[in-house]
Amino acid sequence: MSSYLREIKTAQIDATRLTVELADGFTFSVPLSFYPTLLLATDEERKAMEVLPYSLHWDLLDCDLGIEGLLQGIKEHPKLAEKARKRSQERQHATA
Repeated sequence: MSSYLREIKTAQIDATRLTVELADGFTFSVPLSFYPTLLLATDEERKAMEVLPYSLHWDLLDCDLGIEGLLQGIKEHPKLAEKARKRSQERQHATA
Protein backbone atom coordinates (compact mmCIF):
# COMPACT_ATOMS: atom_id res chain seq x y z
CA MET A 1 0.00 0.00 0.00
CA SER A 2 1.35 3.40 -0.86
CA SER A 3 2.16 5.93 1.80
CA TYR A 4 -0.02 8.49 0.01
CA LEU A 5 -3.68 7.55 -0.04
CA ARG A 6 -6.17 9.71 -1.85
CA GLU A 7 -9.43 10.27 -0.01
CA ILE A 8 -12.87 9.67 -1.46
CA LYS A 9 -15.12 12.73 -1.45
CA THR A 10 -18.25 11.29 -3.09
CA ALA A 11 -19.35 8.23 -5.03
CA GLN A 12 -22.34 7.49 -7.23
CA ILE A 13 -23.55 4.18 -8.58
CA ASP A 14 -26.14 3.18 -11.13
CA ALA A 15 -26.97 -0.07 -12.92
CA THR A 16 -23.81 0.00 -15.07
CA ARG A 17 -21.15 2.30 -13.57
CA LEU A 18 -19.48 3.39 -10.35
CA THR A 19 -18.18 6.97 -10.36
CA VAL A 20 -15.87 8.22 -7.64
CA GLU A 21 -14.74 11.78 -6.92
CA LEU A 22 -11.63 12.17 -4.80
CA ALA A 23 -10.93 15.01 -2.38
CA ASP A 24 -8.25 16.37 -4.74
CA GLY A 25 -10.83 16.77 -7.53
CA PHE A 26 -9.84 13.70 -9.56
CA THR A 27 -12.93 11.83 -10.76
CA PHE A 28 -13.02 8.40 -12.37
CA SER A 29 -15.61 5.86 -13.40
CA VAL A 30 -15.47 2.08 -13.67
CA PRO A 31 -17.92 -0.35 -15.27
CA LEU A 32 -19.84 -2.57 -12.89
CA SER A 33 -18.80 -5.50 -15.07
CA PHE A 34 -15.54 -5.31 -13.06
CA TYR A 35 -17.58 -6.04 -9.92
CA PRO A 36 -20.28 -8.70 -10.55
CA THR A 37 -21.44 -8.42 -6.93
CA LEU A 38 -22.55 -4.85 -7.69
CA LEU A 39 -23.68 -5.54 -11.25
CA LEU A 40 -26.00 -8.37 -10.15
CA ALA A 41 -27.29 -6.55 -7.07
CA THR A 42 -30.67 -4.89 -6.87
CA ASP A 43 -30.88 -1.10 -7.12
CA GLU A 44 -31.70 -1.03 -3.40
CA GLU A 45 -28.61 -3.09 -2.54
CA ARG A 46 -26.36 -0.93 -4.74
CA LYS A 47 -27.66 2.34 -3.36
CA ALA A 48 -27.01 1.22 0.23
CA MET A 49 -23.38 2.29 -0.27
CA GLU A 50 -21.34 3.71 2.59
CA VAL A 51 -18.64 6.17 1.49
CA LEU A 52 -15.60 6.02 3.76
CA PRO A 53 -12.37 8.03 3.36
CA TYR A 54 -10.46 5.19 1.67
CA SER A 55 -13.11 2.69 0.62
CA LEU A 56 -16.70 2.06 -0.38
CA HIS A 57 -18.77 -0.44 1.59
CA TRP A 58 -22.04 -2.29 0.94
CA ASP A 59 -23.15 -4.03 4.13
CA LEU A 60 -26.08 -5.80 2.44
CA LEU A 61 -23.69 -7.32 -0.10
CA ASP A 62 -20.68 -7.87 2.19
CA CYS A 63 -18.67 -5.92 -0.39
CA ASP A 64 -15.77 -3.50 0.10
CA LEU A 65 -13.82 -1.66 -2.58
CA GLY A 66 -10.64 0.15 -1.53
CA ILE A 67 -9.42 3.28 -3.26
CA GLU A 68 -6.06 1.74 -4.21
CA GLY A 69 -7.69 -1.22 -5.96
CA LEU A 70 -10.20 1.02 -7.72
CA LEU A 71 -7.45 3.29 -9.02
CA GLN A 72 -5.46 0.29 -10.24
CA GLY A 73 -8.48 -1.17 -12.04
CA ILE A 74 -8.38 -4.39 -10.05
CA LYS A 75 -11.41 -6.56 -10.80
CA GLU A 76 -13.43 -8.55 -8.30
CA HIS A 77 -12.05 -11.97 -7.39
CA PRO A 78 -13.74 -14.75 -9.41
CA LYS A 79 -14.91 -16.55 -6.23
CA LEU A 80 -16.80 -13.44 -5.11
CA ALA A 81 -18.24 -13.03 -8.60
CA GLU A 82 -19.51 -16.63 -8.53
CA LYS A 83 -21.10 -16.05 -5.12
CA ALA A 84 -22.91 -13.00 -6.58
CA ARG A 85 -24.16 -15.04 -9.55
CA LYS A 86 -25.58 -17.71 -7.23
CA ARG A 87 -27.29 -15.08 -5.07
CA SER A 88 -28.81 -13.49 -8.18
CA GLN A 89 -30.07 -16.86 -9.47
CA GLU A 90 -31.60 -17.69 -6.09
CA ARG A 91 -33.36 -14.33 -6.05
CA GLN A 92 -34.75 -14.96 -9.56
CA HIS A 93 -36.03 -18.41 -8.58
CA ALA A 94 -37.67 -17.03 -5.44
CA THR A 95 -39.63 -14.47 -7.47
CA ALA A 96 -40.58 -16.87 -10.28
